[in-house]
Amino acid sequence: MELKSLESEIKRLQTQLYDIGKETDEYSSGEILKLSEELDKKIILYQKLQYGINN
Repeated sequence: MELKSLESEIKRLQTQLYDIGKETDEYSSGEILKLSEELDKKIILYQKLQYGINN
């Protein structure tokens, strides 16, 4: 996956999380947790690609 594509995906997920967070007081809701987990995975992949980490 290309870094620019990952950057766009990360920004999209961050925006989604922000929007959902504004709508609810329940930060343990399933939708927020799912998006947060997906965002974490994308950030880790981005860092691995950026720094050439194989694991």
